Amino acid sequence: MSSYNLLNLGTQALQANSSALGTVGQNISNVNTEGYSRQVVSLTTVQYSSGVQVESIDRITDRFLTEQMWSDVSTYNQSLTYSAFSSRLDDLLATDSTSISSALDSYFSALQNVVDDPTSTPNRELFIAEADALVQRFNNLDASLQTQNVAINDSVEDLADQVNSLTTNIAELNYKIKVGTAANRPINELEDQREELINQLSELVGVDAVEQDGNQISLFVGNGQPLVVGGSANRLSAIPGDPDASQTNLALTISNNEVDVTDQLSGGQIGGALKYREEALNDARDELGRVAILLSESMNEAHQSGIDLNNDLGGLIFSDVNSAQLQRSRVLADSDNRAQLEDGLVEIDDLSQIQASEYTVLYEGDNRITLTRESDGKVIRINDLQQVSDPYDVEQGSYYLNNSKELVFAVDGMKVTLSTDRRMSTGDEFVLQPVRTGAENMNLEIKDGDHLALASPIRVVSDTENTGSGVTEVAVTDFRALSFDASGELAPPLSIVFNNADPVQYTVYDMTDSLNPQPYSFDSDGDGTAEVLENIPYTAGDSIQLKGFEATITGQPKAGDRFSISFNEDGISDNRNALIMSDLQEADVSSKGAYQDLYGSLLERVGTRTSTAQINLDANKAVLTSTSDAKASVSGVNLDEEAAKLVQFQQAYQASAQLISTSQTLFDTLLSSL
Repeated sequence: MSSYNLLNLGTQALQANSSALGTVGQNISNVNTEGYSRQVVSLTTVQYSSGVQVESIDRITDRFLTEQMWSDVSTYNQSLTYSAFSSRLDDLLATDSTSISSALDSYFSALQNVVDDPTSTPNRELFIAEADALVQRFNNLDASLQTQNVAINDSVEDLADQVNSLTTNIAELNYKIKVGTAANRPINELEDQREELINQLSELVGVDAVEQDGNQISLFVGNGQPLVVGGSANRLSAIPGDPDASQTNLALTISNNEVDVTDQLSGGQIGGALKYREEALNDARDELGRVAILLSESMNEAHQSGIDLNNDLGGLIFSDVNSAQLQRSRVLADSDNRAQLEDGLVEIDDLSQIQASEYTVLYEGDNRITLTRESDGKVIRINDLQQVSDPYDVEQGSYYLNNSKELVFAVDGMKVTLSTDRRMSTGDEFVLQPVRTGAENMNLEIKDGDHLALASPIRVVSDTENTGSGVTEVAVTDFRALSFDASGELAPPLSIVFNNADPVQYTVYDMTDSLNPQPYSFDSDGDGTAEVLENIPYTAGDSIQLKGFEATITGQPKAGDRFSISFNEDGISDNRNALIMSDLQEADVSSKGAYQDLYGSLLERVGTRTSTAQINLDANKAVLTSTSDAKASVSGVNLDEEAAKLVQFQQAYQASAQLISTSQTLFDTLLSSL
């Protein structure tokens, strides 16, 4: 081998080992650089000749582990965000200072005081104060939930801006990598930067990565919506929710077309925030609103069935849940509807059936309409309900439809009216929120303790000459049907007279003309036909249905016994209506139970979700750590390994230099011998 070849070999070896040393140095210097992938020099023999050359400098990475890392980062951040929000909600609902449960206990404790002594002015004023405190508790708790909603809106908007910044940089790196590949320039650091940016993007939202020609990576979200394609990025923007503008949505602009992708996004902080809002926050507001509406309406109905210290029928304790304004606020129309909403109403019709849920009404065409209960996904086909010919005849389980322009139906305890300016078109959609704002709109109407209607408006008096052991009690069944004359007397005043001994019978008399009483006629069963209430066989415990109230007789009355029914004027010590109000504390006002049962169920759901979220968070963190360790074992820099290589290539470098020196010595010796 000539000295020239020896010199050439030494030079090639020196260059190759110099590159290897440089690569090792690059690895060591970037040992703490986030996202850096270890590099190795690939050396190969020079073909058709002798010597060594650097074939390539490669990144050591595992495509599967990299993509798994992105997925695990996305899942972990979704769990982290959801868990953080859910923990705050759990604390908010369960803490005594903010809980509805403790406020309800105080409210009913004050109500019991007025039951015990309805004539006490301090007790009455204390009850008014506790009622006001309960209203404030509902208002404040709902305001806190709305604050969380605002925080989510702001967070989603901010995160969308961060996504746009990252995707723009990723698209730019795609372009630089493409140009670098074409020009045969080093692109390892560019690829590391791109992977790290995608990793950061995965913290914000879940993405699907697709590797394409030219070493390009395109990113997709949701159902394949393009976020980054080659060197271009589509913009993600925050938009007002449609039809619920109080909740921010996200849209992706593709070829100048804005596509709402809110329901498609998952993973990352965005996915966690959206999932929490849809699954937990809206549920909490709906349940809180339902409890507020049930309490308001049931208490109002009970209170209106009594009389106050001024002998007036009771008014509203809490605001009317079916005011025209509130009924209209419960209907939202999609902005893309062809048929514009002229009027929309949701009336709370049956407290026992009302659900804590949002609903979606969808017109499918040809008079086919579906109602989806969002809380459990149940679909109700309106056309399967009983159809009536008059909207005023609509009751629970029936509907009325007029030329696809006016729809009235009643299900789940609500009566819904939708009127549009034209026939509804296929795809027209409406959202119903029957209870969402119930706690927000709750107000205290009664301000004066004297106006508390604690007494029953009707009294029954046993005649002093009665000889039997019969006892009669009266209770209001429908305060709206009660009738009083100009002087305030019950219209008509009534008497129950027992007029036979065997079998025992009685007649109800109209005492309008006390000198000439007549048997009272009344449509007791609501069939449209009045019945004369005379010579009725007596059975102990039977109730007589009268106009707006009922009378129940027990014991053993005798012929000639009489019970007079009249207005309970100045019945200030009467606590019968207060007892009815107090009994509502344990009453099943809903199919789901009493007030505390409903709130307790909400606490249980939130607590379970919070616990599950923490378990998922811990599990996802463990998975992420495992994947990160696996990826680091492949792509990470091992200082011990690099130190060994440093010695290896340093010795090779020195040996290469020795080759060159030896070649020079041989060449000089050859020249001197000539």
